[in-house]
Amino acid sequence: CVGLLEKEGLVLAKAYGRGNLLILVGADTGRDGIHGASGLASRTFEEEREMRPTVQVGNPFLEKVLIEACLEAVNTGYVVAMQDLGAAGLTSTVVESVARGDSGAFIDVALVPRREEGMTPYEVMLSESQERMLLVVNSEHEDSVRQIFDKWDLDSNVIGEVTEDSLVRIYDNNKLVASLPVGILTD
Repeated sequence: CVGLLEKEGLVLAKAYGRGNLLILVGADTGRDGIHGASGLASRTFEEEREMRPTVQVGNPFLEKVLIEACLEAVNTGYVVAMQDLGAAGLTSTVVESVARGDSGAFIDVALVPRREEGMTPYEVMLSESQERMLLVVNSEHEDSVRQIFDKWDLDSNVIGEVTEDSLVRIYDNNKLVASLPVGILTD
């Protein structure tokens, strides 16, 4: 055990509530880490040079600011759920969160801030860029929560919302590019 926390202080990665907003906070999305989790297990020494883009480079200062801002946002009581973006990026974070909440989601990847040109929806969804969090926020309190991130000089962008249909639908500029039942991705 590295510490103790009161049960009331926990924020789960359990997205629910039709119309609640999916807000991506922190660093811009790049191509780093795409296939990082799946590629590391199967790579050979010779492939290492080609795999370098899968290695993410962290930013400790940005991480600290992101932690403080997220804690402040949670204290408002308007954050329904929260999860960091790790292996498989938005794909796993969104799917896992809505699965826990018996919900669905739609995302428009065109709303995801990027630091690289020409990224495909596939790349945006799988990017493992560091220092990013997904918050599920009560839609009535979007402005209050986003003001906190503005104060900390962090980007916060609404990229979609929670639905009740148990589907994950991915759009690119309002064009549907993927639609799958949550259960197929989690069972």
